[in-house]
Amino acid sequence: MSELMDLMKQLLGIEPIDTSKDEILIHYLNKARSNIIGYCNVVTLPVEYDDVMVDYAVYLFKNQDSVGLTNKQEGERSATYETGIPASILLALPLPKIKVGTD
Repeated sequence: MSELMDLMKQLLGIEPIDTSKDEILIHYLNKARSNIIGYCNVVTLPVEYDDVMVDYAVYLFKNQDSVGLTNKQEGERSATYETGIPASILLALPLPKIKVGTD
């Protein structure tokens, strides 16, 4: 998790020695992993998708104030938010597995 945390801090412009946001960053890394595992319908996420998970965790961190919003307007400015995992992240993930049967 340390390498993932270091990469996430680097992408967010946070100094590696700054530990003030570590708990929230770990929360978003875990949330990203959980969401991706749920989307892909797998039990564990292969290591080759760690960078994608970090990208998604950064996205979640940067957009934490817009959770649940689909669009926002302030005066003449407006923004539309993607719901769920962004398309750019989905393209980097394996296709979801389909489970057949009851095991």
